[in-house]
Amino acid sequence: MVLGVEAEAIASRLRDAGLRVTAPRVAVLTVLHDADDHPRVDQVIERVRAAGVALSVQAGYDVCEALHGAALARRIELAGGPVRYEARVGDNHHHLVCRACGLAVDVDCAIGAAPCLHLSDPEGFAVDEAEVTFWGTCPSCQTSTAPSPETPIPRRKAA
Repeated sequence: MVLGVEAEAIASRLRDAGLRVTAPRVAVLTVLHDADDHPRVDQVIERVRAAGVALSVQAGYDVCEALHGAALARRIELAGGPVRYEARVGDNHHHLVCRACGLAVDVDCAIGAAPCLHLSDPEGFAVDEAEVTFWGTCPSCQTSTAPSPETPIPRRKAA
C-alpha cells in the first residue's frame, strides 16, 4: 500500500500501538484525526467510503473499537445519544454538547491538570481522570428555528 505523508504518520501510530496497518484502519484514524465533530460510527463509515475506501458497517465498528482499545481513539458515550469517537487522546479534556442538535466540542480541563476536579472523599480510590460533559445550546441552534439533522438530546427529568 502506497501512503502519503499524513497517512504514513497514521500508519506509524498504528504500528507503534501494535496494530497491523490496513487501509480501513488508516482511513478511520485519518477521519477521526481530521474530524472536529466527534463523529458517530455511521458518520465515520460514510466519510471513509467518501474517501474511496471500502468499509462494511461491522468493520467500521470493529476498527473504531480496535483504535479505542489501542488508545488511539477515545470512545465518548454521551447520555441519550449514540457512541462517538475522537482521535484526541492522552489528555483529560471534557466535552460541551448542544441539547438541540447534538454537536459535541472539546473543552480543556476546567482547572489545572488531570483529574481537574477534586472529590471531597475519594473513598480510597486513586483518582486519575474526571469525565465531565457540559450541556447547553450551541450558537447556531440559539439563532435557528430550522430542524436539526441530528437527533435532539432530551433534557433529563428532575428527580
